[in-house]
Amino acid sequence: MNMNLRLPEDVHARLKAAADEDGTSTNSEAVTAISDYLDRRQTKQVSDLAGEIAREDAELLARLAE
Repeated sequence: MNMNLRLPEDVHARLKAAADEDGTSTNSEAVTAISDYLDRRQTKQVSDLAGEIAREDAELLARLAE
């Protein structure tokens, strides 16, 4: 799939520097960065949900801990 992505000059420069350091293309570096972000975002969703469950069931969890 093709996608045009407009980056501020400073972000593009940082992306290019990372790609040069890793010996990859800026496209490959961008795909990796976006994938990493999406993985962390999913983890945050799961963490938020677990926190919500813990708050809702705090009394039960305290009794189980005894």
